[in-house]
Amino acid sequence: MKTKAITSIFISLLIILSGCSQTPGDAAVRGGHTQAGADLYLQGAELGHADAALKLGLLLDEGRVSSPQYKTAAHWFKRACELGSVEGCHNTGVAYEEGKDGVAIDYMQASSYYRRAAEKGYMSSQYNLGSMYSNNYLTPPDDGEGYMWMLLAERAARACSKDPLCQWVLRDPPGHRMKLKGRLSASQVKQAEALAASWKAK
Repeated sequence: MKTKAITSIFISLLIILSGCSQTPGDAAVRGGHTQAGADLYLQGAELGHADAALKLGLLLDEGRVSSPQYKTAAHWFKRACELGSVEGCHNTGVAYEEGKDGVAIDYMQASSYYRRAAEKGYMSSQYNLGSMYSNNYLTPPDDGEGYMWMLLAERAARACSKDPLCQWVLRDPPGHRMKLKGRLSASQVKQAEALAASWKAK
């Protein structure tokens, strides 16, 4: 059974609504003028602003705007990723894993985008990458690497243990950590744990 990927979309929407961000278009979205906000995000995204590209992708993903001029959510998530947004990389990974936002299911693409964010320490991508190994979505299989990513996600989640998403990662309801660990020998478990212990974000 396919486990739904963790998405950062709801977290990013909180950024839009909180008023903390200064991306042109935020005020319009907060005021209920979603179309005007999308137009401003589009302008910013075309000028190379990662936050604007991410937020336009989020509006499209949520179905809050829809027009050929905006292209697809995945298009803007990819653009945000290229411009340095780990959330953009993660959401692109989710799109490819689930076959949504204008792209077809492609596990290798999903893992590639998750890895870009995971290597920078993004917890949700670390967890999703580990879950892809757990679910045997990737070739060649590598349970040791998958377990390492799950350990790193767990470590990141401990630092934000009061957050609902972090609590979910710590609980790991699908059981990916134990599934991966159970497929490893004792020496492989120790090796993965050592790699996780020495790992540093790029």
